[in-house]
Amino acid sequence: MTGARPLELADNRVPVYYAGGRNISEFRGLAPGADGPEDWVGSQVPLPPAILGPDADPRTGISVLPDGRRIADAIAAAPQEWLGSELADAYDGSTALLVKLLDAGERLPVHCHPSRDFARRSLGSVFGKTEGWVIMRASPGAAVWIGMQDGVDFADMRRWIDGQDADAMLAAMMRLPVEPGMVVYVPAGAPHAIGPGVMLTELQEPTSFSVLAEHEPFGVDADAATLGLGWDAALSCFDLSAFADRRDTVLPAPRTLVASPNGSVSSLFSSAADAYFRAWRVRSTGPVELPEPSFAVLVVVSGAGTLAWDGGRMPVRAGQTFVVPFAAGTLTIDGDADVIACLPPVVDHR
Repeated sequence: MTGARPLELADNRVPVYYAGGRNISEFRGLAPGADGPEDWVGSQVPLPPAILGPDADPRTGISVLPDGRRIADAIAAAPQEWLGSELADAYDGSTALLVKLLDAGERLPVHCHPSRDFARRSLGSVFGKTEGWVIMRASPGAAVWIGMQDGVDFADMRRWIDGQDADAMLAAMMRLPVEPGMVVYVPAGAPHAIGPGVMLTELQEPTSFSVLAEHEPFGVDADAATLGLGWDAALSCFDLSAFADRRDTVLPAPRTLVASPNGSVSSLFSSAADAYFRAWRVRSTGPVELPEPSFAVLVVVSGAGTLAWDGGRMPVRAGQTFVVPFAAGTLTIDGDADVIACLPPVVDHR
């Protein structure tokens, strides 16, 4: 891969079952009319056929590079250069990461995502769907719901699902008011919902596995809501234990990795997330070097400046997103900029 460099990514909306998208369009500086509540950034994976429908392009969801290639094809042709040997070998050429810009125009349904163990056992996948959010915009009073406040019996949850009683589900869950800059960690199995008026950058394992406890109001049938498993099997995907004493896990405190007169680099998630993804927040007023080279997806949250790599530099501004091959080397961000660097998991050598 000669001349490896960061590549800007265009808007990549995918069709999903809830409303939203205006904030993404505004953030990206797009003309009114672009819609869809999810923009998949640096995506190597397509939207599942069950969501797409029979007439859709089966590659929908996979990011397209500036030269017209799908990123999945580019990585398959040069996995070591794109991912580095360690990540390429550990995950068989997968980035092990999916990044989304998500804009909730309405409250999302109460749902959860499978753990890796559940996914291996029931879905034939090495990846589950642990995820994390960096809040970018939030309307006054906006909130999210994560986990059951005091724990819930599976029999109660099943009764609420059978009756599609969203009020009962939400009343039992931990409600968290949110504002821009907050970071939220959502472990696999945790019931959760995002309230209206929230736009976020989401980091997650590279799947679309969701079990929707609340599905009828969103036009999703029970088969799709349970990933084809039926409720007897899918209910075990939920972690219904008490989350009230796990606030520190759900709301991690950023850790400073780099501090200089020119700015800082902070690790946004705790070590609990390292097996699934990492995120660095770079705030610069002058040149700030990132801690190490890595495959990465960059989201320029605000400001403007330059992005430099081994062999070049380019201007960047708020609303842009980039994918960075490992072979581009260590990055430096200069100027008055706020950037989220989304990174793959730490490879476990055990």
